Amino acid sequence: MSPLTEIRLVALRELRRGVRSAKGIALGVLTLLGAFVTSLVCVWIEGADRAKNLADSTQAYVALKRQLLEEATGDASFASYISSIPTSLLIFLKITVWLSPLLVALLGFDAVSGELQHRSVRFWTVRVRRWSYLAGKLVGLWALVGLVTLALNLLAGTVALVRGYVTPAELVQWGVRFWLVDLVIVGAWAAVATFISSCFRTPILALLTTFATFFVSWIAGAGGFISRQRHATDPGIALHMAWYEYFYPNAYDTLLLSPETWKVFTAFAILVGFAGITLAAGSFVFQRRDI
Repeated sequence: MSPLTEIRLVALRELRRGVRSAKGIALGVLTLLGAFVTSLVCVWIEGADRAKNLADSTQAYVALKRQLLEEATGDASFASYISSIPTSLLIFLKITVWLSPLLVALLGFDAVSGELQHRSVRFWTVRVRRWSYLAGKLVGLWALVGLVTLALNLLAGTVALVRGYVTPAELVQWGVRFWLVDLVIVGAWAAVATFISSCFRTPILALLTTFATFFVSWIAGAGGFISRQRHATDPGIALHMAWYEYFYPNAYDTLLLSPETWKVFTAFAILVGFAGITLAAGSFVFQRRDI
C-alpha cells in the first residue's frame, strides 16, 4: 500500500474508535452541554454591551469595539476589520481556541500509548510503515477534534442567529473562518499530543506529560500577553509576539484572523511546519523503539 493509503486507513480507524468509544461519547455530550451554556453566556454579554453602549446607534457600538480592540492589540487595521464581527461569536472563538488543547489531551493521550501498553500496535506495524501509523494517528485525532469544534461553532452560531446578533450570511462567513482558525491551531496541538503519547507505554503518564507540556506552553503565551499589555502605552502601535510565544499555538489566532493575507499564510505555514517537525521527531523516536 502507498503511505497515503496507510495514513487514511489508520486515521479512519482512529476516527471511528473515537466517535464510538465511551470516552468519546461522554466527552462529546459534556462538551456540547458546556458549549451551549457558554454560548448563552456569550450572547448575554453581547446583549448587555449593546444595551449599555448602543445608544440607538449601531455605528457607535462598532466604534467602541474598534477602540477597545485597538487598545488591546495595538493594531488599528486589525481592530477596524475585526470590530464588525459579532461580539458573541468572537468571545466564543477565544474560548474554543483556549479549550482546544484540553480536548486534544483528553481525546489523544492514549492514541499510541494505549496500544503500546497492550501490544496491539504490533498488529499495525507489520502492515503499515511506522511513520504512516503515527501520521494516521495524528490525522485521526485532528479530524476528531475538528468535528467536535465544528459542532461547537454550529451551536454557538445558531444561538447568536436566534438572538438576532448575526445574519445568516455573516454566520456563514465568520463561522467558517472561525472554525478554520481553530482547526489549524488544533493540528499543532494534536501533533504534540501524538508525539508525547508515542513516548510512553502507560496512558496515565502520557496524559500527565501532555497536560504538563500544554501548561508550560500556556504559561509562555500568558507571559507574552501580559508583557504586551504592560507595554501597550501607545494605541495604534502593533506589538509583536515575544520569541517564546511562537511555541504556543494559540498565540496565532490573531494572525489567522488578520485582514492581511500574508499574515494569515505566515501563521498557517508556521503552524503546519510546527506540526510537521513534531511528527518527524515522533516518527524518528517511534521508528527506533521496541514495541
